[in-house]
Amino acid sequence: MNNSKYNVPNDRLVALCEQYRLAMFNDVAPWWLKHSLDRECGGYYSLLERDGHPWATDKYMWMTGREIWMFSQLYNQYEKNPKWLDAARLGADFVLRHAFTPEGKMYFRLTRDGRPMSKVLSIYTEVFNSIAMAELSKAAGDETFWVKAMAMYDHLIPRFGEPSDTPLLGYPINAQFHLHAHDMCRITVAWVYNEIRTSQRFENDLTLSVDSILQRHWKPELNALLENVAPDGSSLLDIPEGRMFHPGHAIESAWMLMEIARKRGDKNLVQTAVKIVLASLEHGWDKEYGGLRYITNIDWTPTHELAANMKLWWPHCETLYALLLGWSLTGKNDLWQWYEKVHEYSFNHFPDPEYGEWFGYLDRDGSPVWTAKANGWKGFFHLPRVLLRCYQLLDQLTRK
Repeated sequence: MNNSKYNVPNDRLVALCEQYRLAMFNDVAPWWLKHSLDRECGGYYSLLERDGHPWATDKYMWMTGREIWMFSQLYNQYEKNPKWLDAARLGADFVLRHAFTPEGKMYFRLTRDGRPMSKVLSIYTEVFNSIAMAELSKAAGDETFWVKAMAMYDHLIPRFGEPSDTPLLGYPINAQFHLHAHDMCRITVAWVYNEIRTSQRFENDLTLSVDSILQRHWKPELNALLENVAPDGSSLLDIPEGRMFHPGHAIESAWMLMEIARKRGDKNLVQTAVKIVLASLEHGWDKEYGGLRYITNIDWTPTHELAANMKLWWPHCETLYALLLGWSLTGKNDLWQWYEKVHEYSFNHFPDPEYGEWFGYLDRDGSPVWTAKANGWKGFFHLPRVLLRCYQLLDQLTRK
């Protein structure tokens, strides 16, 4: 029998739902519970080999914040498993003891026992630890975490849109940028806070990012969402940084817009977000080898990123949810066709059948080029966030 609204066999939706459930709760979440927790020194190991053993003991604070949030989200959204709450507390205690500078910003990287190894790198460490404290406040029923979360919100939000707080490159250039990433991060933070304690303040900050993304970064005439534009939103196509097109980032941003649109009943915003997804896939999909390219320039000139043609786990994860959510909201057949293509590529290439979890970095032809499971950028966040969201969405659809 077909799902009456979407013209997809219901047994296909049921099978997908079960596939995501098993991937999340029989593989990914248990893998991180088993391997990442540091019971001796607190917090989490950030650098894990293919089989889960630490290959170094440095701890990256933005990855720690993501993991705290993810365990708290699982506890709040799926099941009140005491192991998840315990894991979230383990990370939060380490962060609160060691990660903050005297000025209220956060160190990027610490030793295993919590001594700073690097200065503040960017605003992003605060982004993920702020949502960690907010989500954990609900999971733990502890107001002190919410008080900390709000203090971080007050310190963080006014700095979005200020390029000086997030260096674009490892060296300065004589140009000012407005970063798409800042708009995404404002949504990430305001959305989590608003889901926990709805407030007009959070709604206003969501609107601020929506407007900025659509008015500054989405360029319908180029059929692309640009990462870096001038502060007034004008394109900077005369320099490589202004030509950067990050398909996975654009698609991740699009599903955030869809979630806001779904909650507000904004059909026009849904349609624009769908256009962003399809434009990003049409440009970024590798027609020869399959998979989504990591980074391109909009005009296909060379990029600064030497890994531009690689296939990374997280853009594919974000694309799975964006397509599934967009299809559920519109019933558009082209979204479902893309979804099946991305699903097949992702589940055929990224999961590690021997040791569990997913490989993060594939060569252009789809073969793993880096087999460790965690580094300072790959952690317990993109993959489980998407597996949980896809499972929940499919579960809802199959119950209608």
